[in-house]
Amino acid sequence: MSELLNLAKKAAVNAGAQIMKFYSADNTALKVCLKDDSSPLTSADLAANEAIIKILSKSGIKICSEESILQESDKDEFWLVDPLDGTKEFLARNGEFCVCIALIKKARPVLGVVFIPVSRELFYADENGAFKEILDAKGESTTKIDLNAKSEKFQNYVFLSRRGDSQVAELIKQNLNLKQISLGSAIKFCRLVEFGGVYLRFAPSYLWDNAAGDALVNFCGGKVFDANSSKEMSYEFADLKSPFFIALSKNTLNLKDKITQLYKQSKI
Repeated sequence: MSELLNLAKKAAVNAGAQIMKFYSADNTALKVCLKDDSSPLTSADLAANEAIIKILSKSGIKICSEESILQESDKDEFWLVDPLDGTKEFLARNGEFCVCIALIKKARPVLGVVFIPVSRELFYADENGAFKEILDAKGESTTKIDLNAKSEKFQNYVFLSRRGDSQVAELIKQNLNLKQISLGSAIKFCRLVEFGGVYLRFAPSYLWDNAAGDALVNFCGGKVFDANSSKEMSYEFADLKSPFFIALSKNTLNLKDKITQLYKQSKI
Protein backbone atom coordinates (compact mmCIF):
# COMPACT_ATOMS: atom_id res chain seq x y z
CA MET A 1 0.00 0.00 0.00
CA SER A 2 2.84 2.43 0.78
CA GLU A 3 3.97 2.38 -2.85
CA LEU A 4 0.49 3.34 -4.07
CA LEU A 5 0.18 6.01 -1.39
CA ASN A 6 3.51 7.53 -2.41
CA LEU A 7 2.34 7.52 -6.02
CA ALA A 8 -0.86 9.33 -5.06
CA LYS A 9 1.06 11.89 -2.99
CA LYS A 10 3.40 12.59 -5.90
CA ALA A 11 0.47 12.94 -8.28
CA ALA A 12 -1.34 15.37 -5.96
CA VAL A 13 1.70 17.59 -5.46
CA ASN A 14 2.47 17.66 -9.18
CA ALA A 15 -1.14 18.55 -9.92
CA GLY A 16 -0.92 21.34 -7.38
CA ALA A 17 2.13 22.74 -9.13
CA GLN A 18 0.22 22.81 -12.42
CA ILE A 19 -2.72 24.58 -10.78
CA MET A 20 -0.51 27.28 -9.29
CA LYS A 21 0.82 28.16 -12.73
CA PHE A 22 -2.67 29.47 -13.52
CA TYR A 23 -3.42 31.04 -10.15
CA SER A 24 -2.14 34.58 -10.65
CA ALA A 25 -4.96 37.02 -11.30
CA ASP A 26 -3.41 38.35 -14.52
CA ASN A 27 -2.73 34.95 -16.08
CA THR A 28 -4.04 35.23 -19.63
CA ALA A 29 -3.52 31.50 -20.23
CA LEU A 30 -6.43 30.63 -17.93
CA LYS A 31 -9.50 29.63 -19.91
CA VAL A 32 -12.91 29.01 -18.35
CA CYS A 33 -15.99 27.27 -19.73
CA LEU A 34 -19.13 25.72 -18.24
CA LYS A 35 -19.84 22.01 -18.08
CA ASP A 36 -23.27 20.45 -18.59
CA ASP A 37 -24.13 20.92 -14.91
CA SER A 38 -23.17 24.63 -15.17
CA SER A 39 -20.08 24.16 -12.99
CA PRO A 40 -16.91 25.86 -14.23
CA LEU A 41 -14.09 24.01 -15.96
CA THR A 42 -10.74 25.74 -16.34
CA SER A 43 -7.47 25.04 -18.06
CA ALA A 44 -6.04 24.56 -14.54
CA ASP A 45 -8.45 21.63 -13.98
CA LEU A 46 -7.33 20.03 -17.23
CA ALA A 47 -3.62 20.54 -16.59
CA ALA A 48 -3.94 19.05 -13.10
CA ASN A 49 -5.93 16.12 -14.47
CA GLU A 50 -3.25 15.39 -17.06
CA ALA A 51 -0.49 15.49 -14.42
CA ILE A 52 -2.39 13.08 -12.18
CA ILE A 53 -3.22 10.58 -14.91
CA LYS A 54 0.39 10.56 -16.10
CA ILE A 55 1.59 9.47 -12.65
CA LEU A 56 -1.25 7.24 -11.48
CA SER A 57 -1.23 5.32 -14.78
CA LYS A 58 2.04 3.74 -13.63
CA SER A 59 0.04 1.73 -11.08
CA GLY A 60 -1.89 -0.14 -13.78
CA ILE A 61 -5.12 0.64 -11.89
CA LYS A 62 -8.01 2.28 -13.73
CA ILE A 63 -8.60 5.96 -13.07
CA CYS A 64 -11.93 7.72 -12.70
CA SER A 65 -11.53 11.49 -12.66
CA GLU A 66 -14.07 14.27 -12.68
CA GLU A 67 -12.55 15.34 -15.98
CA SER A 68 -12.21 11.82 -17.48
CA ILE A 69 -14.90 9.43 -16.22
CA LEU A 70 -14.40 5.70 -16.56
CA GLN A 71 -16.63 3.81 -18.96
CA GLU A 72 -15.54 0.21 -18.28
CA SER A 73 -17.79 -2.08 -16.24
CA ASP A 74 -15.14 -3.69 -14.00
CA LYS A 75 -14.63 -1.19 -11.22
CA ASP A 76 -13.94 -3.21 -8.06
CA GLU A 77 -10.69 -1.25 -7.74
CA PHE A 78 -10.04 2.19 -9.18
CA TRP A 79 -8.56 5.59 -8.48
CA LEU A 80 -11.15 8.27 -7.81
CA VAL A 81 -9.82 11.75 -8.50
CA ASP A 82 -10.86 15.38 -8.35
CA PRO A 83 -7.94 17.25 -9.93
CA LEU A 84 -9.13 20.64 -8.71
CA ASP A 85 -11.79 20.53 -6.02
CA GLY A 86 -13.21 23.97 -5.44
CA THR A 87 -12.91 25.50 -8.89
CA LYS A 88 -15.17 28.38 -7.85
CA GLU A 89 -12.83 29.10 -4.94
CA PHE A 90 -9.89 28.95 -7.33
CA LEU A 91 -11.57 31.53 -9.56
CA ALA A 92 -12.36 33.67 -6.49
CA ARG A 93 -8.64 33.56 -5.59
CA ASN A 94 -9.36 32.75 -1.93
CA GLY A 95 -7.01 29.75 -1.69
CA GLU A 96 -9.72 27.30 -0.62
CA PHE A 97 -9.19 24.66 -3.29
CA CYS A 98 -7.35 21.37 -3.29
CA VAL A 99 -6.41 18.19 -5.14
CA CYS A 100 -8.20 14.98 -4.06
CA ILE A 101 -7.04 11.43 -4.84
CA ALA A 102 -8.48 8.22 -3.35
CA LEU A 103 -8.02 4.53 -4.11
CA ILE A 104 -11.33 2.65 -3.98
CA LYS A 105 -11.56 -1.06 -3.26
CA LYS A 106 -14.91 -2.81 -2.88
CA ALA A 107 -16.73 0.53 -2.70
CA ARG A 108 -14.57 2.00 0.10
CA PRO A 109 -11.53 4.34 0.03
CA VAL A 110 -8.45 2.46 1.26
CA LEU A 111 -6.20 5.49 0.94
CA GLY A 112 -6.72 9.18 0.45
CA VAL A 113 -4.59 12.23 -0.34
CA VAL A 114 -5.63 15.88 -0.20
CA PHE A 115 -3.14 18.57 -1.22
CA ILE A 116 -3.80 22.29 -0.66
CA PRO A 117 -1.55 24.08 -3.18
CA VAL A 118 -1.65 27.60 -1.72
CA SER A 119 -0.62 26.59 1.82
CA ARG A 120 1.37 23.56 0.58
CA GLU A 121 -0.34 21.31 3.14
CA LEU A 122 -0.38 17.62 2.24
CA PHE A 123 -2.85 15.37 4.07
CA TYR A 124 -2.82 11.62 3.52
CA ALA A 125 -4.10 8.46 5.15
CA ASP A 126 -4.27 4.69 4.79
CA GLU A 127 -4.33 1.67 7.09
CA ASN A 128 -1.03 2.82 8.60
CA GLY A 129 -2.47 6.08 9.91
CA ALA A 130 -3.18 9.67 8.91
CA PHE A 131 -0.65 12.46 8.55
CA LYS A 132 -0.15 16.07 7.57
CA GLU A 133 3.00 17.45 5.99
CA ILE A 134 3.94 20.98 5.07
CA LEU A 135 6.08 21.18 1.95
CA ASP A 136 8.62 23.78 0.94
CA ALA A 137 8.87 25.32 -2.53
CA LYS A 138 10.90 22.32 -3.73
CA GLY A 139 8.29 19.85 -2.53
CA GLU A 140 10.37 18.68 0.44
CA SER A 141 8.64 18.08 3.76
CA THR A 142 9.50 20.61 6.48
CA THR A 143 6.95 19.41 9.04
CA LYS A 144 5.18 16.09 9.60
CA ILE A 145 2.29 15.65 12.03
CA ASP A 146 0.72 12.36 13.08
CA LEU A 147 -2.96 13.28 13.08
CA ASN A 148 -3.79 10.38 15.39
CA ALA A 149 -1.29 11.57 18.01
CA LYS A 150 -2.53 15.13 18.39
CA SER A 151 -2.75 16.05 22.07
CA GLU A 152 -4.62 19.33 21.69
CA LYS A 153 -8.18 19.51 22.93
CA PHE A 154 -10.61 19.05 20.06
CA GLN A 155 -13.07 21.84 19.36
CA ASN A 156 -16.77 21.38 18.68
CA TYR A 157 -16.75 22.96 15.25
CA VAL A 158 -19.26 22.45 12.49
CA PHE A 159 -17.76 22.79 9.03
CA LEU A 160 -20.10 24.04 6.33
CA SER A 161 -19.75 25.07 2.72
CA ARG A 162 -18.65 28.63 2.07
CA ARG A 163 -21.20 28.82 -0.72
CA GLY A 164 -24.26 28.15 1.34
CA ASP A 165 -25.75 25.12 3.00
CA SER A 166 -29.19 24.04 4.06
CA GLN A 167 -31.39 25.32 6.85
CA VAL A 168 -31.12 21.82 8.30
CA ALA A 169 -27.41 22.33 8.94
CA GLU A 170 -28.21 25.62 10.66
CA LEU A 171 -30.78 23.85 12.85
CA ILE A 172 -28.26 21.18 13.89
CA LYS A 173 -25.62 23.80 14.61
CA GLN A 174 -27.95 25.71 16.93
CA ASN A 175 -29.28 22.63 18.72
CA LEU A 176 -25.81 21.29 19.47
CA ASN A 177 -24.21 24.68 20.13
CA LEU A 178 -21.51 24.14 17.52
CA LYS A 179 -19.12 26.83 16.29
CA GLN A 180 -19.47 27.35 12.55
CA ILE A 181 -16.52 27.47 10.18
CA SER A 182 -17.33 28.03 6.50
CA LEU A 183 -14.80 26.73 3.97
CA GLY A 184 -14.65 25.75 0.34
CA SER A 185 -13.80 22.33 -1.10
CA ALA A 186 -12.61 19.15 0.63
CA ILE A 187 -10.41 21.27 2.88
CA LYS A 188 -13.30 20.89 5.33
CA PHE A 189 -12.30 17.24 5.79
CA CYS A 190 -8.73 18.31 6.50
CA ARG A 191 -9.74 20.76 9.20
CA LEU A 192 -12.12 18.20 10.66
CA VAL A 193 -9.31 15.72 11.28
CA GLU A 194 -7.05 18.49 12.59
CA PHE A 195 -9.44 20.20 14.98
CA GLY A 196 -12.35 17.83 15.53
CA GLY A 197 -16.04 18.48 15.12
CA VAL A 198 -18.72 17.83 12.53
CA TYR A 199 -18.92 18.35 8.78
CA LEU A 200 -22.44 18.47 7.37
CA ARG A 201 -23.13 18.24 3.65
CA PHE A 202 -26.80 18.48 2.73
CA ALA A 203 -26.23 19.79 -0.77
CA PRO A 204 -25.30 18.05 -4.05
CA SER A 205 -21.78 16.72 -4.52
CA TYR A 206 -20.01 13.88 -6.30
CA LEU A 207 -18.11 10.86 -5.05
CA TRP A 208 -14.76 12.29 -6.20
CA ASP A 209 -15.39 15.33 -3.98
CA ASN A 210 -15.54 13.19 -0.85
CA ALA A 211 -13.62 9.90 -1.17
CA ALA A 212 -10.17 11.19 -0.19
CA GLY A 213 -11.60 13.15 2.73
CA ASP A 214 -13.56 10.10 3.85
CA ALA A 215 -10.29 8.16 4.02
CA LEU A 216 -8.71 10.90 6.16
CA VAL A 217 -11.61 10.86 8.60
CA ASN A 218 -11.86 7.07 8.74
CA PHE A 219 -8.16 6.51 9.40
CA CYS A 220 -8.31 9.18 12.13
CA GLY A 221 -10.95 7.25 14.03
CA GLY A 222 -13.96 9.17 12.73
CA LYS A 223 -16.73 8.17 10.33
CA VAL A 224 -18.61 9.55 7.34
CA PHE A 225 -22.25 8.46 7.16
CA ASP A 226 -24.99 8.64 4.56
CA ALA A 227 -27.42 11.07 6.20
CA ASN A 228 -30.48 9.12 5.05
CA SER A 229 -29.43 5.51 5.67
CA SER A 230 -27.01 6.19 8.58
CA LYS A 231 -24.68 3.68 6.92
CA GLU A 232 -21.03 4.19 6.06
CA MET A 233 -20.57 5.94 2.72
CA SER A 234 -20.36 3.66 -0.31
CA TYR A 235 -18.33 4.51 -3.40
CA GLU A 236 -19.91 2.11 -5.84
CA PHE A 237 -19.49 3.28 -9.37
CA ALA A 238 -23.15 2.86 -10.32
CA ASP A 239 -23.99 6.42 -9.31
CA LEU A 240 -21.30 9.09 -9.20
CA LYS A 241 -23.53 11.45 -7.24
CA SER A 242 -22.86 11.48 -3.53
CA PRO A 243 -25.66 11.22 -0.96
CA PHE A 244 -26.04 13.90 1.67
CA PHE A 245 -23.68 12.99 4.51
CA ILE A 246 -22.56 13.58 8.07
CA ALA A 247 -18.82 13.44 8.82
CA LEU A 248 -17.78 13.08 12.44
CA SER A 249 -14.32 13.22 13.98
CA LYS A 250 -13.54 10.68 16.69
CA ASN A 251 -14.47 13.15 19.44
CA THR A 252 -17.99 13.66 18.05
CA LEU A 253 -19.00 10.10 17.16
CA ASN A 254 -21.37 10.22 20.13
CA LEU A 255 -23.38 12.91 18.30
CA LYS A 256 -24.36 10.61 15.42
CA ASP A 257 -27.79 9.62 16.73
CA LYS A 258 -28.70 13.17 17.75
CA ILE A 259 -27.63 14.68 14.42
CA THR A 260 -29.40 11.94 12.44
CA GLN A 261 -32.56 12.47 14.47
CA LEU A 262 -32.49 16.24 13.86
CA TYR A 263 -31.87 15.68 10.16
CA LYS A 264 -34.80 13.28 9.79
CA GLN A 265 -37.12 15.46 11.84
CA SER A 266 -36.41 18.38 9.56
CA LYS A 267 -37.66 16.38 6.56
CA ILE A 268 -41.07 15.61 8.08
